[in-house]
Amino acid sequence: MIHRCHWPGCPTLCAPRLWGCAPHWYQLPMRLREALSRAYRPGQEIDKRPSPQYIIAATDIQEWIKANADFVV
Repeated sequence: MIHRCHWPGCPTLCAPRLWGCAPHWYQLPMRLREALSRAYRPGQEIDKRPSPQYIIAATDIQEWIKANADFVV
């Protein structure tokens, strides 16, 4: 299983356990990366059952990207 980076419009393919490609991951604020990492449960990419905390953290990331789209690539 492979998926595309979760950064809007990024075509980079990533391992299922990763949120996205390294360049986009490191553009996110540390607090957002840490929140997503803390909420990650090993195997959730296999059983497709992320925790509610993971969904919240992923949503926070997408909201941050939308709010900061003019400042990041």
